[in-house]
Amino acid sequence: MKESFLHLVWQQQLLSQQGLCTTKGESLKIHKIGFLNVLQGPDFNNALIEIDHQKWAGNIEIHVKSSDWYAHQHQKDKNYNNVILHVVYEHDVEIFDLHSNEIPTLELKNFVSEKVLNNYEKLMKNTQQWIFCEENIKEIDLFKLNNWLERVYVERLERKVEEITKIYKSTDNDWEATLFLIIAKYFGGNLNGQIFLEAFSQVDFSIIRKQIVNKTSYSFLYGLLGLLEDKEVEDVYYQNLQKEFVYQKQKYQLEDLQKVLLHFYGCRPQNFPTIRLAQLIAFYEEHSSVFNKILTLGNDIHCYKDLFNVKVNEYWQEHHHFGKPSKKSSKQISKGFVDLLLINVVIPVLFLYAKTKGEEDAYLLELMYEIPQEKNSIISKFNQLGIKTTSALQTQALLTLKKEYCDKERCAECAVGVELMKSY
Repeated sequence: MKESFLHLVWQQQLLSQQGLCTTKGESLKIHKIGFLNVLQGPDFNNALIEIDHQKWAGNIEIHVKSSDWYAHQHQKDKNYNNVILHVVYEHDVEIFDLHSNEIPTLELKNFVSEKVLNNYEKLMKNTQQWIFCEENIKEIDLFKLNNWLERVYVERLERKVEEITKIYKSTDNDWEATLFLIIAKYFGGNLNGQIFLEAFSQVDFSIIRKQIVNKTSYSFLYGLLGLLEDKEVEDVYYQNLQKEFVYQKQKYQLEDLQKVLLHFYGCRPQNFPTIRLAQLIAFYEEHSSVFNKILTLGNDIHCYKDLFNVKVNEYWQEHHHFGKPSKKSSKQISKGFVDLLLINVVIPVLFLYAKTKGEEDAYLLELMYEIPQEKNSIISKFNQLGIKTTSALQTQALLTLKKEYCDKERCAECAVGVELMKSY
């Protein structure tokens, strides 16, 4: 028996109201179940109940056993002074608050039907399966499933913007600087993303913006990433960038830059930091005020994608490393990478902006529905179970569903699990 299941029973009122009473035999009516509290304190706030015809407003605490009240030391915590009902599956001891007031108890095992309990046990016994509900998830009403996936996707967005918020605050609330740093981090990839972020965070974005406007960002940004340190490279373009960066360091007093060690091993050539940085610079030299630009694009996904339709300069079309020519290629940003940038950078930043300004953000969900679905082993498995996907919103939500709900056995908090427990 898990506490999360008892939360479900309370929230959905999956209990018989006939003859409902406390462990003392007092009649009990539930007028308002209250609001789930995700912070410290009782599980449900602002409930309204009636005990022996006396109405009580306050909070509800839920445990598997009454004695859990003492195991969690609630009797010493003033946050629990306004608990008006203790809801438990098994009542094994009377409980009292900080002021020695006895708290009424509802013992659920007397009022939850065998069907509900059996449904719960049936769902949770499938421990050898990929997910507990894999035999029945395809039976869930499509409308309910899609609504749930939207909610799960928004949860994912909320988590993503936590990191973006920290960067936003570190830039003194500069949206252009924030977007640049987040985009730069994503261009760095899994191996070099944090290095890109930390290197470019060393200097004020106003300086970087100036180099972009003046078309001197190649020397400045390659220099910040430590890619202009080699004195042995016999390449005129490289040597010119070196000289320019020496001047830039002196001008902006950047002699104490942290040492940077980029990773090339483990990267495909198209993902080398030299190439990703060339793409980033080409993008910003084409659109210097990117954040202001994306604010004007609305819900037309093609406008966002067109922004990233840029080519690297002539030198990087013919190189992967400084001083080492390679077969010429345009090295344009791929469609797949653009989709990932929209999913992981542009839309989360716009979501935070809308949240900060108190503006409408529904158009961001529309954009996510326009981005093609991702392909990976988790999505393939859901597809095999009968869950059809067409958009990035659905696939992003399913990735979160698997990690945050299925893997953590939070079936009683999942709309799929709730429906199955009610309808088996």
